[in-house]
Amino acid sequence: MIDAYLKNGELFLREEEIGEITPEVIEEAYLRPVVEMANGAPVDSAEDALAVLRRFGFELSSKTKDILGGLTKCKRGTCSICGRETEVVQNKAFIFPFERKIDSVVSDATRLHFCLEHAFKLYSAMAYLYTVPVGDSTLRFFFDAPERELKRFKRTFKDDFWRESFRVTAETRNGKRRYYLSVNLSLSRYHPNEAFFAVLHEFVKFLKNRRLLKETVEIGKTVKVYLVYGSKQFYWERTIEGTTLERLIGFIDMLQENGRETSWGQRHLEKRDSAVVLFYEMLEIPRGKDRAKNFLEREEFISKLLSGKFDFVLLNGIFMERVKNKLPLPAYYLTWARSYFEAFGGDVVEKETFERINGLGYALGKAMKGTNLERYQWELFRARGFEEFVNKLVELQAKLETSLDLRPVYENRDEWKVVKAILLNGMLNALYGGERNEGN
Repeated sequence: MIDAYLKNGELFLREEEIGEITPEVIEEAYLRPVVEMANGAPVDSAEDALAVLRRFGFELSSKTKDILGGLTKCKRGTCSICGRETEVVQNKAFIFPFERKIDSVVSDATRLHFCLEHAFKLYSAMAYLYTVPVGDSTLRFFFDAPERELKRFKRTFKDDFWRESFRVTAETRNGKRRYYLSVNLSLSRYHPNEAFFAVLHEFVKFLKNRRLLKETVEIGKTVKVYLVYGSKQFYWERTIEGTTLERLIGFIDMLQENGRETSWGQRHLEKRDSAVVLFYEMLEIPRGKDRAKNFLEREEFISKLLSGKFDFVLLNGIFMERVKNKLPLPAYYLTWARSYFEAFGGDVVEKETFERINGLGYALGKAMKGTNLERYQWELFRARGFEEFVNKLVELQAKLETSLDLRPVYENRDEWKVVKAILLNGMLNALYGGERNEGN
């Protein structure tokens, strides 16, 4: 990850026409990366810069008062990047922010150290680091690609989209500046993976409005995304490869095109928001006053989706909890499932298998509606083995006096938990879903 981060710093310095790095150059230019990261917000002093860094979630000690010294006060050592024995500085949170603070308890020799050149290049990479505040945590991400593609992708994402979507406002009180961050997103986010998905949704809308989608997707095939999140002592990181990013963009594009303008409570949803919002926002399981806990399952589902997996079992658990709490099911379920298969080609089951099993569940649900057999949704849900699951299905068919083709269930015995989840999701949409859920 450090090499990818370094590449962003090198790109920024080239675009700023900064060549040789000396203490004098650093002193003249050290505020520029902070200003760029803050989208041009006023940053006129080291005190301002430190206030911005803290607002952006950099793990700085309360004793940190000096940036320049951290970049230029050297001692003899070995650079962790180039391996040269030279004058080096010890890593600080504002140089490479993703070294865990807990590493500071280890011996000095095992900490990251950088020569003057690499310290300033890493420090400058914050210019192309993107931050979304999320509850008690912070999502930060950056991109990596071959230089030509990275520069083109940065131009679209940072210079165009992010400048419109991300705001840093400054307010002066008692002679000190305070900074506030805001991101214009249509989707709520209580956790880091949700936050990145919400950013992608806005980015795809932006690309389509500017007629840049096709061009950006072509570039995006070579672009990796590094997501880093957490707080205090630990960071978690994940990488989204270019091919996955390309498919995620295609997936979201299909969702947006399959929606329609609608009203949702007091909110008016445009066509490109409705199919995303009306599914995503209803993946909530009420638990209490701390709403972040209501969306733990949504965070897990989105986290897997960002890796190209669509967790039908997890979704079924959410659906059943919502039924138990007498809450409506998420709309556009079929739109999400079919768009996933179109974009990713499937995971444990193929699209044809999904359609057959979903259709079977939907037909059973339609036949059950208005009878006293709706309890079978829970008996099927609680089945703990393939034989028990099939026996309950056969029993339900007999009580309904109907005969349905169970071959797709038998053919996918090894994935019976996924089969059960898909069947139950189809059944629940027949029993409780509105018109946006149907389309079978």
